[in-house]
This record gives sequence, C-alpha cells and structure tokens, in this order.
Amino acid sequence: MEKKLLYLRVKEEIERSINEGELKPGDKLPSEPELAKKYEVSRPTLREALKMLQREKVLISRNGVGTYVNNRPDFIINPLSKLQSVGQMIKNEGYIESELDIKIYTREPEEDWKKQLQIDDQEKVVILERSRTANGKKVAFYYNIFPQSLVAGHFEGEFSGAIFDFLKSKMGINIAYAITEICALSSSEEMDQNAVNVLGNEILLLKQLHFDEDDRPVFYSLDYLKNSVFKFFIKRE
Repeated sequence: MEKKLLYLRVKEEIERSINEGELKPGDKLPSEPELAKKYEVSRPTLREALKMLQREKVLISRNGVGTYVNNRPDFIINPLSKLQSVGQMIKNEGYIESELDIKIYTREPEEDWKKQLQIDDQEKVVILERSRTANGKKVAFYYNIFPQSLVAGHFEGEFSGAIFDFLKSKMGINIAYAITEICALSSSEEMDQNAVNVLGNEILLLKQLHFDEDDRPVFYSLDYLKNSVFKFFIKRE
C-alpha cells in the first residue's frame, strides 16, 4: 500500500478512536513506537498522520511532554476534501446535534437546478428544508433538492436523520462524492435571505451537487453554515 494511503488510514483510525470515546479530550496518546506497532506502520508514516491531525487541531503536541487529544474547540472543523453530513460534523466535535423547522415540499425548479440535476422542463423538484443545532444553538440551515421522479413516495410523513443514511437505507443509493462551490450570499436571492433570517449575516454558503457511484447526480444542496462556528480547510500543493 502506498505511504499516502497508509498515513490516511492511520489518521482515520485515530479519529475513530476519538469519535467513539476510546480517546477522550485531554488524553495523552501512547508513544510513537507503541502507535507504530499498533497500526503496523513505520514511524515516519505514523508521524505524517499525527502531523495532519495536529494541523486540523484534533491533536496538540506539547514539547517534551507528548501528544494529546485537543479539548473540544469552540468551532467545528472539517477538511473540504472529506464529504460528511452537517450532522456528522457536529457530532464529531462532541456537540449534541438536533434538527428544527423541517419542511418537505414540491416546487418548480430554478434554471440552475435543472442543469445541475439534468432534468427536463416538465419535472418538478422535492425540497427538504431544515435547520441544524449544536447544543441547542442554530448553526446550519439548508435545502436538499431532489428530482421529483427520483424520490416520489420516499419522503412521505416525517423525516429526520442524515440524508446520506436515508438514501442508502431507504433507496439503495450511495453518495460517492460531491462537487462543492463556495459562494457569497446574494441580497436578491430569497433562499439566501431566508438563511440570513435563521442564522444571521455571517454565513458560508456551500452549493453542492452530490453524485452516486455511477456518476449520476442525485441531489443538489444549498448549505448555509455559521461562519463563527464552522471552519473549513484544504491542503494545497
């Protein structure tokens, strides 16, 4: 296995240990030799994984003392290269997440949505609109937009939970990747202003088109996230 894949695997294993409570905020990690033996990798490979987790502020290194799991930050960190639901991002940082103001409705698509979802002029879209909270505070508001022909009959009644899990368990659709655009808000866009009314003015907008494993566009989303809460980053080379 390539070194890059190895250190990413180790990174994910350490993240899993933290998310599942095996390693808690403030815990000191075992020594490098112990970790390298545990994950069956070389020490240089292990260090690559640890450096990445330190850059993401998941771990903190104290000179001459060791490496520790960082205490929960006041913001939610996520690399743009990692596709996760908003709810999962919130949980990963140890916050309690919940949903509010859930609405499901059908409407005519905007021209941009038609192009993104590759639907014709006669087809409508089904929109799942809702807010997300972290420890009771609203931190995200979003619209998930689906071709009506794709989800007909699947959004009957109440909805809750992660949309990725719903698509997989109820419809057999695995979301493989998304194309994401980081946008500024527009004062003339009604949906943008609705988000401002919910979250306030300091908002990040991610426009995302989600694809399945056959490169088929499944749904388009407008994700509005409080800038003071969410921090995104990407490694550029």
